[in-house]
Amino acid sequence: MKPKKIVVKDNSLIDASFNLSLVEQRLMLLAIVEAREFSELTYNTPVEVSAKSYMEQFGINEKESYSALRDAALTLKRREFSYIDRYKSFDAVTCDNWVNKITYVKDQGLVVLYFTDIVIKMISRLEQQFTRYYLDQVSNFKSKYSIRLYELIMKWRIRGMTQRYDIDDLRSKLGIEPQQYKTMSLFKANVLERALEEINDQTDLIVSYEQFKQGKTITHLQFKLEPKDPKTVQIIEGDDLGDFNYNLTEPQIDLFSSKLSQDPLFGSQHANMGETSKEFQTRIKSMLSDPDWVEQNLETLMGVGFIP
Repeated sequence: MKPKKIVVKDNSLIDASFNLSLVEQRLMLLAIVEAREFSELTYNTPVEVSAKSYMEQFGINEKESYSALRDAALTLKRREFSYIDRYKSFDAVTCDNWVNKITYVKDQGLVVLYFTDIVIKMISRLEQQFTRYYLDQVSNFKSKYSIRLYELIMKWRIRGMTQRYDIDDLRSKLGIEPQQYKTMSLFKANVLERALEEINDQTDLIVSYEQFKQGKTITHLQFKLEPKDPKTVQIIEGDDLGDFNYNLTEPQIDLFSSKLSQDPLFGSQHANMGETSKEFQTRIKSMLSDPDWVEQNLETLMGVGFIP
């Protein structure tokens, strides 16, 4: 029996914003799996993906596989992604490319990818803050949004509940253009419900979501996930929380005090009358310095992106 193919990505790449077609995402996933076989991966390392492997993994006929890989090879070089970064001591957003070069060998039905340095860092030699899942879980998805939503959810698999995603941020992560599905009803019908249907039908998870509003407007979504069968859920060896230390570091306190002070749901529950935003953030820093408070409010912290 062949070992199951495992996709591994740094959480910065999981949380990145990008718009890849279904074929382009599939090609990248196969390439990421293939790249795990290299003891040393550089921007000069050729990572091969064949039409045969594409056909076998995604159940596509041979002619369609050749055509799909050829078209993806022509477009993937121009694709970009953006991710949260740091420049000196400041929060920043960095944009980069997936590959620095890509070659299509027509007679062999072969795509050869050469990853950029940043992508190499985000898919190899990962020691912490990464997400991994079996490629088979997403192989039958027909919507490109299903793959992205599944990845975002799998980042939180051990906790069973995601952070609260701002709607605009979630749309960006899923690769939805500003002019697409502008209303919430269109977004739900064409993206969210279809993706959840595929995830719930074809993976070992059952996923639901909760809506959060400001007034009558839906502003955030939070996803809850549970295994269909706890006895058979596909756990990848090494996935565990371990012993968690509730003492946050200074950078964590600075980051999450800022996020909580700007979170309307948290503010409605904890801000004092007449308190300035600076005073509120200072008080939150004091809360976050208390490990007992962190333990009691872990779910709230996870709602703004904290990962134990």
